Amino acid sequence: MKLNGLSVLFLLAALGMGGWALWEQRKGAALEEKLASVAQEREVLRMTANKKLALASKTEVKQDGPEGLGPEHAKALEEETKGKEKPAASDENPMSAMAKMMKDPAMREVMKSQMRSQVDFMYRDLFDLLGLDAGKQEQLTKLLVDRAGAGMDLGFSMMGGEKISDEERKKKTEAMAAATAESDQALKELLGDDYAKYDSFEKSQPERQQLNSLNGLLKDKGIGLSEEAESKLMDTMFKERTSFKYDVDLSDQRTMDPGKFTAENLSRFQEQQAVLRGQILSKVEPILTPDQLEVFRKSQEQQAAMEKMGMEMAQKMMGGKKPE
Repeated sequence: MKLNGLSVLFLLAALGMGGWALWEQRKGAALEEKLASVAQEREVLRMTANKKLALASKTEVKQDGPEGLGPEHAKALEEETKGKEKPAASDENPMSAMAKMMKDPAMREVMKSQMRSQVDFMYRDLFDLLGLDAGKQEQLTKLLVDRAGAGMDLGFSMMGGEKISDEERKKKTEAMAAATAESDQALKELLGDDYAKYDSFEKSQPERQQLNSLNGLLKDKGIGLSEEAESKLMDTMFKERTSFKYDVDLSDQRTMDPGKFTAENLSRFQEQQAVLRGQILSKVEPILTPDQLEVFRKSQEQQAAMEKMGMEMAQKMMGGKKPE
């Protein structure tokens, strides 16, 4: 699937978390039973210790603290514990557990079934545009699912928390590019002249995703876009993005190279995205009403927040530090 780099990461995370939920559900009943048993044993030990302490010191330990503890002692205890820092959160790669799960054949089947629903959702507008018969649409869907599945496998192998050499990463990236080229050829053979529509649809994925979100916000306020305004907005956003000169384009739809996701590149990309959003905002101002423009501005702010989260997720997946 020719998604932009950050969209791929979100898709992998969403699919991974969905599969993880099913994985954990299998163990849920056993863990709950074990937890209940441990809690019962812990209560017995607490009561036993309480009784021994009460007999030895004539001080009864209750849930709200030892009986008879003076105010000066309580204050000293509070001061002592106040300065203690909480243990630092684990910085373990969040994708390593998902990568391990992907080795389970049953889990891979679960992930593939989720991929089918994702493709159906993301390409429903394309299916309507092409107007294919049922057989041809099923062939197209299978190609897209296989394409996304291959990218998912390679993505998890490179983002699973394992240390791999630059040479191995290069091989995996080249394998992904070769799989994409092979998939492109199969799509051209299947779609023929309609391949141009598919290609245009793919290249405008970021704008259509933004417009879907924006339209929902505008309709909630009763100020939806006209077809003409939506078309102009789409064309303007697409033109500005595709003509923008990035230092390192992490939204490049042709490939997703994990080697590019360094702290410096992520930080610089975020800076340039802010510049691009400012340019787009100035260009769409004549297209929108003042109320629509305000909603658009807020939508852009939400997008910036999501991109920042995606960058932090990407950096964590690559095992590095978050960008400043």
